[in-house]
This record gives sequence, C-alpha cells and structure tokens, in this order.
Amino acid sequence: MYQKLRSKPVLALCFLLLGSVQVSADGDVLFASIHERLTWMKDVAAWKHENAVAVEDLEREAVVLTAAMDAAQELGLSGPSVAAFFQAQIDAAKAIQDCWIRQWEAGNATPAKAPDLVTEIRPELLRLGNQVLAALSDEITQNGAIGEPERESFEATISIECLDDDARSDIFGGLKQVDLAN
Repeated sequence: MYQKLRSKPVLALCFLLLGSVQVSADGDVLFASIHERLTWMKDVAAWKHENAVAVEDLEREAVVLTAAMDAAQELGLSGPSVAAFFQAQIDAAKAIQDCWIRQWEAGNATPAKAPDLVTEIRPELLRLGNQVLAALSDEITQNGAIGEPERESFEATISIECLDDDARSDIFGGLKQVDLAN
C-alpha cells in the first residue's frame, strides 16, 4: 500500500515533464518553420536584385496578409491577431532583402542564379506560411498563447543573417499577440 501511494507523485511528475516536452516540441516546429521561411529571403532578394525589382511590393503584401488571415481563421485563430504577426514577418523579410541587396551593391559576391520568384520561391513561402499557421494553431490550442517563457527558444532558433534583434523581437511580439478566434 505504501509503495502505491509513494509512486503516485512520481507518476504525476512524469506526466508533467512529458507535458513540458510537448510544449517544447510544438514550439520547436513553429520556430523552425518561421526560421526556414525567413531563410528564403536571401533568394527573394537575389531574384529581385537580378531582375531590378523593388523590395517593397504593397500589392503582394496585401495578398499575403489576406491569405494568412483566411487560413488562420480556418485553423481557429483570430485573423486580425495573425495579421499583426505576419506583418512583422513581412517587415523583417523586407529588411533582410534590403540588407542583402546593399551587400551585393557594395561589391560582395552575388548568387550565381536566383530561383524563380513565381514558380519556385512563392510556392515554398506559401507552404511554409501554412506550416507556420498550423504549428501556431496547434501550439495555442494545446498549450495556450505564446509567452515570454518561449522567447529564449525562439531567439535561439531564429538566427538569420541580416535579421536584426529589433525585427526578431517584433516577430516574437506578433507571435505573443496571436490568439484563438472567438
């Protein structure tokens, strides 16, 4: 009898620890997806540089934000809260692209040939954007809103050349604002 009672706190502790591993696994998928999406910005910059296209494309930004809000709502997330998060990613993406283009214009070696923006890069960005939203929905549904305890893992994962600390912080701030639809 004593052995049965003594093992219950240990069992409860094991379940708590398993729960915290799940939080980390969900957060890892989310943060890795954001990281991967942002790594594509060097290719976007290369294509825009190669084709003499401006970094900022407000029409495309509007399409991305609308698509993100629609997809978010289908996943049970609040569209407006997702819009703020995606806007932070768009702003970071533009800063990354500007950084690379400035480096190339200053004489640094440019990539040999950029992947095509329309047929190669955008489909991958769309896939990754949907992956980010699905992971975000899973994380919030299972573990609640993203908060400060996840910041360290986020910052360790999101390590992109040309992404400054302010932009990284803005993305995390956007993540913290995302919530479930009412």
